[in-house]
Amino acid sequence: MILQTGQPGMIFDMKKNESQCGNCKFLQQCRELATIGFPVHKREKTVGVIGIIGFSPEQKEKMLHHSEKWMPFLQHTSSLIAHKLLELDAEREKSCNIQEEMPQATVHPVYFAQLIGAETGLRDVIAKAKKVTNSISTVLIRGESGTGKELLAKAIHCESGRSRQPFVAVNCAAIPETLLESELFGYEGGAFTGSRREGKPGKFELAHKGTIFLDEVGDIPLSLQPKLLRVLQEKTVDRVGGVKTLGVDVRVIAATHRDLESMVREGTFREDLYYRLNVIPLRLKPLRERTEDIALYLQHFLYRYGTLLQKGRLELEAQLVQRLQAYEWPGNIRQLENAVEYMVNMAEGHVIGNEELPEYLLFEDEPTTVGSDLGLEKLVAEYERSILQRYLNAGKYGQDKAAIANELRISLSTLYRKMEKYGLIK
Repeated sequence: MILQTGQPGMIFDMKKNESQCGNCKFLQQCRELATIGFPVHKREKTVGVIGIIGFSPEQKEKMLHHSEKWMPFLQHTSSLIAHKLLELDAEREKSCNIQEEMPQATVHPVYFAQLIGAETGLRDVIAKAKKVTNSISTVLIRGESGTGKELLAKAIHCESGRSRQPFVAVNCAAIPETLLESELFGYEGGAFTGSRREGKPGKFELAHKGTIFLDEVGDIPLSLQPKLLRVLQEKTVDRVGGVKTLGVDVRVIAATHRDLESMVREGTFREDLYYRLNVIPLRLKPLRERTEDIALYLQHFLYRYGTLLQKGRLELEAQLVQRLQAYEWPGNIRQLENAVEYMVNMAEGHVIGNEELPEYLLFEDEPTTVGSDLGLEKLVAEYERSILQRYLNAGKYGQDKAAIANELRISLSTLYRKMEKYGLIK
């Protein structure tokens, strides 16, 4: 009756009270002699009843004479239950939000042994990184775009005691300034127009017990830097629109390609934040300063994409390897990987030559022309030889010299003469 009406009530002598209990199928077996009940409301709906039941004549008598005391007690208890139910709903919604975000927090394991490179500087960086895997100190990885900063951050996380916990990567430069605060620190429901009713956890909350990787930390606007500094110092976050301070247990690894020291002098980056971030500095050299590692990366990516694209075992012509080692790779490892993936896609045989190069590399100077003492005639001859070599090695022509001559717009006899001149006749 109370559950149906949503109103408090008292029932005595259930078996005689047909107006309230007559429809109950358990009436004949009922041992209750008295009930005082109060409804439990949640968002204006009756979701339960809290009550006191008497099973003996003595209990019934006490309830009858002291009902004015029991009702306020039940009302207060009902309010406490309703409040707790709302809290549980909020926690459930928060948990669901976190689960929605968790795919971003998963990471494929990366270990130091997988980091490619024989160059001394890289080996020194890895040695330092190994020493701080289980430290709580902040790591700042410096290096140009594409040098493998996130890969190093993942290796530090995966070899630490936090490896089973989330790794949350945030590219601070890729998120609009107006959204960055709520992305990093989260927000409460109704904090701004378009926000979720239940709010949303920030990246620091998602990384609790794990690691957060702040890529391009130098791009965080000056207005947000004090809030980041507070997280680093106090290990707490304040959601946008929130009144509660939330504690977080997070290892922070940051990275940037910017000159933070110059930014500090110019006043565009806080000095106190710089020192909080730059506790364990690690610098990754650009690929142009690690030319001895280029061949290792070429072999690694050849195997990866040869397998992935089902091209089998592939190799590069020796002359092509020299050419790729001489290139400066402004996009570093990422650009080199992209170039190898392109070449593997273009490959028609098991040997990759100049003809499979991406266009932006196709017309780069040959290694021997850079700083060479050769005269113009010899330089032209060397370039002509490389062009002929490229066409002769191209799988699509096979042994059809006439097709090659036609493509180069020269006669077949001229083609053979030049092949003989440059020692290209097998």
